[in-house]
Amino acid sequence: MVTFNPHAALAPLPEPIAHLARGVELPDPMDAPPLRWGILGAGGIAGTFARDVPAYSSGRIVAVASRDHERAQSFAHAHGIGRVHDSYEQLVADPQVDAIYVATIHPMHAEHALLAIEAGKPVLVEKAFTMTAAQARRVFDAARERGVFVMEAMWTRHLPHQRVLRQILANGALGRIVSAQADHGQSLWHVPRLTDPALGGGALLDLGVYSLSFIQSIARDARLVSADGVLTDSGVDVANVAVLRVGEALAVARSNFSGRSATAAEVVCEHGALELPLQFYRPGALQLRTFGGEDPDGDTVTWDATMPGGFQYEAAEAARCVATGVTESCVMPWSDTLAVMELMDEVRSRVGVRYPCE
Repeated sequence: MVTFNPHAALAPLPEPIAHLARGVELPDPMDAPPLRWGILGAGGIAGTFARDVPAYSSGRIVAVASRDHERAQSFAHAHGIGRVHDSYEQLVADPQVDAIYVATIHPMHAEHALLAIEAGKPVLVEKAFTMTAAQARRVFDAARERGVFVMEAMWTRHLPHQRVLRQILANGALGRIVSAQADHGQSLWHVPRLTDPALGGGALLDLGVYSLSFIQSIARDARLVSADGVLTDSGVDVANVAVLRVGEALAVARSNFSGRSATAAEVVCEHGALELPLQFYRPGALQLRTFGGEDPDGDTVTWDATMPGGFQYEAAEAARCVATGVTESCVMPWSDTLAVMELMDEVRSRVGVRYPCE
């Protein structure tokens, strides 16, 4: 049964897509159990979470903490948050906070996730989940030992157009995958953190994680074949490309922070192709091209899944998981996060990027 989210103003699925995606579920974020969030960190991505979650889901933001108290106060004022804590320890200990959203820089993710886990608080950790796969394993081991919910905040996994795409592939009517690609390029030279190895700089952890996670989401056994990259003088990757084996096919994942690309993704199968033609990581259009018949170019059908926000979907998934008492999400399971972290470790090894924490 196909269900839709009226609060996100989703257009109905066109019949060819609806037929191929039979069985897909698109739960309404407004219907998720209410969850009171504390935000650890007060940067730009934290602001997106603070905007989207209360506006488009049942969740609320009730507290925030930052190493810069004035910044946290300003953040709280801008987003109508009632409490500002002087430390991250105070935030995770707050009895009015049900769950923690970690929105600090990559090198701090593992430490801050472990802080929340030690306090027994469910935690949503921004991507890249950690700096390395080894750090990710430590976080998941701690969560498993304490019985605490943890999920990587790879928000794209929960968006309706990507869930529909994956369901179409799972249903198998388009046949086997014959090629796939995902590209994420932005012009971000103005962000000093991206060129600093100590701060987790480089295109891969910030942008390439989207491309690799997309490929891994459609082929969970994806393995790296080759990788190359261009490094800055400081030793981080300004651009990278990874070639992966996906069953009997090849897939390409690219990223760079020198220039804005179309940020498109495509999965080509034997009997049709699925395309996310612009900003595949945001709510947007899903195009289905079918092959065969008298027209060699086939037929193209588009479903516009553009909607306000986007982070509400991952927050709602976390709320549902917490309410049912599970420690990981089936939409973004720990095994998928580990697989992507391992792929990024391999890419960095081949490209020659090494961080001070290693």
